[in-house]
Parts: sequence; C-alpha cells; structure tokens
Amino acid sequence: MTRRLIHLLRLDGYFCVMAWVLAALLFINRLSSMVKLFMALYLRQELGLAIETVGWLLSAYGAGLLVGSMLGGLLSDHVPTARLTAALFFVSMWVLILLGVVTQVPLLAGLLLLSGAVDGAIRTLHQRLIMEYCDVAQRSRAQALSRVARNLGMAAAGVTGGVLAQTDFRWVFFGSAAMTLLALLWFVHTTWRRPVPIPDEKPDTASSSSQPYRDKPFLWLLAATVLLGMAFDTVYSTLGNYLRDYYRLSTEAIGWQFGLNALLVVSLQIPLSHWGERWGMRRQLVAGSLLLACGLGMLPLGAGLFYACLSTVIWTLGEALFMPPLNMLVMQHAQSGKSGQYFGLFFMSWSASALLSPVLGGQLYGHFGGHSVWLVSATLALMSIPLIYQATRSHEPVPLSGKTRKADSLS
Repeated sequence: MTRRLIHLLRLDGYFCVMAWVLAALLFINRLSSMVKLFMALYLRQELGLAIETVGWLLSAYGAGLLVGSMLGGLLSDHVPTARLTAALFFVSMWVLILLGVVTQVPLLAGLLLLSGAVDGAIRTLHQRLIMEYCDVAQRSRAQALSRVARNLGMAAAGVTGGVLAQTDFRWVFFGSAAMTLLALLWFVHTTWRRPVPIPDEKPDTASSSSQPYRDKPFLWLLAATVLLGMAFDTVYSTLGNYLRDYYRLSTEAIGWQFGLNALLVVSLQIPLSHWGERWGMRRQLVAGSLLLACGLGMLPLGAGLFYACLSTVIWTLGEALFMPPLNMLVMQHAQSGKSGQYFGLFFMSWSASALLSPVLGGQLYGHFGGHSVWLVSATLALMSIPLIYQATRSHEPVPLSGKTRKADSLS
C-alpha cells in the first residue's frame, strides 16, 4: 500500500516534497490528540464531575473549534500561513500543560475554549498550506497522504493515551505537550524559511459563484456536515464513558477502540477510495452515512469487547467512505475563489458538532441513559442523506485539474 501511494504521488514526473513534510507534521501533531480522546474520561473518572458537567465542558472545546476554524481562515488572508501556524503550535503546547494542572471547572472551561480555538485554526491552516505549497494536480494526493498520516497518529495516540491514562492521567497531557513541541520544531525546521511557490488562485469567473454565502450547493453541504459531525463526534465525547459504564471495558481496552478505528482507516482508505470512485461522490456519502448510522445505532443491542469492536469496524467503514468525498467537494468549491472563507466555513460547520454534540449527548446520557445517545446519533446520520442529495444534485463542482479521476479520488 505504501509503495502504491508513493507511486501515485510521483505521477506525471512531479513530486511534492511538502506533501510529505506536512504529512509528517500532521502525524506528530495527531499524537497530541490523545488529550481529546481521553478528556471525557479524565473529567469524570479523575475529577469526579457529573456527566452533564462533562458535556458542557467538552462543548467549550467545541465552541473554540467553531470560532478558531473561521478565524484561522480569515487570518491566513493577512498573515503568512507558516508563521501563524508556528505561533499556534507554541500556544497549544502551553495550553496542554495547563490542562494537566488546573482542576477548577471555570478555568478548565476557559482552557478548553482556547484549546479548541487553536486546534480549529491549525486544522484550517493545514488545508491552506497544502494549497500554497503543492501544485493543483498534487493536492488530492497530498490530501490522501495527510489522511493516512492523520489516522496513523490517531492510532498511536489511542494506544499510547490508554497506557498513560492507566498509569496517571496527567501524563496524557504532558505527553501531548511534548508532541506539540516536537511538531513545532519540525515545522520551523522544514517550513519556516521556505518560500510559498503557489499564490492563491483568482476567482474562476466560470464558476457559479465566488462567494460561499451565495453558493447554494455548498450551503446544503454545510448543513449535511453539521448533522454528520454531530453523529460522529459522540465517538469522542461519549463512547469512552459508555463503554466503561455499559460494556465494563478497561481504559486500555477503550484506547484500543480508538486505535482500531485509526488503523482500519489507514489500511482501507486507499482501496476504498479506488473502489468508491466508480460510485461517484453522492453514493459514497450516502453509503458512509448509512454505515455510520448502523455502527453507532447497534451499540445498545449488544455487549462485550467483540461486539464493541464489530461496531467500531462498521462505523469506521462509514467514516472512510464519507470523509474523502466530503473534503473533496469542499476543495472543489474553494477553487472558485475565497478559499480561506470556504475552508473556514466548512471547518466551522464541522466544529459546530463538537459544540452541540457533547451538550446533547451529556443531557441524553444523564436523563435517558447511555443507549439513547446512539439512537439519536444514528438518526442524525440518516437525516443527513436528504441534504447530501441537495448538495450534489443541482451543482457539479469544477474538477481540480484535468488529470485522471484516479488522482482526484484520493483526497
């Protein structure tokens, strides 16, 4: 699989070195995401907070993501992306250290809000860096490599975080801070003085609209993104506590669920992308939504480690199907102009799920029990399907390039 990916990235005699640099950066940075994976368990198990309070605190992180995603896109139009990214890594490192020390709820809420804002901005800036340092024909391949690196990092974070949390939850925060510092040093070493070879594109006058707020298919896509994100985010905000309370799994076993998810995406993403290419983006999105609904909705119907793993496999297949075409559609819309706003609005919509899902999940969990969370999540995933049809029916985005569909399908 690795050799095949390298071959695809070398197509047409052009090799984007920065695709590998940014993928390595993303891998290192994703190792610090162990804090996100285990924050809900830490707040409830270590600090003894009520499940409703945990939901509200996690929603503060979601609120930060919401603001930071859009703010990062807007700032990148005025501040060099590389310098802005480095500054955000520096801030993130200190926020992670403070999260491992502070125990007062108001201070935790403020730190989680700031952490979400920084993470949201970095997420948006990563897309901007791909557009600035990789040729148009190489961007879909850079997206593929970044997705593999992202999930490899998540797999390592899930397993490492589970082991560290079993010893002492504070090591999760300090380990994440160390990984963020390493990401900062790598980024400064490889990118700080590297000139930007590819300026922003001018709006394409042939496109239906260069304004994201007037692009109706894009707005339908944002609505579908919110629902899919709310369904998917329960994996991070609720799954850990649910598996401990209802499945009686250990912290380490819960960590392996996150690791299994990431390893499956790494091993299956490229084959699924080629297989799904024959379907088209709409069918991939619909199939992914159905599998996500099935994988999450089945959780209340069984018990035990094997059944939990089976659920993880099914909703992971859904994630692997709907995420690439979702990102690809956004990038194609962004080609029409004002890419910072397009990416900012998309990640802002996805981040809205991190704001709404923990609150909704916490309230459902506290008042109706954990099973209700997954039934509602499955319903949200199914509700996104009509919106997907609206987003893909009346507008076909302009292709990223005249290259082969094989290259385009890898994003």
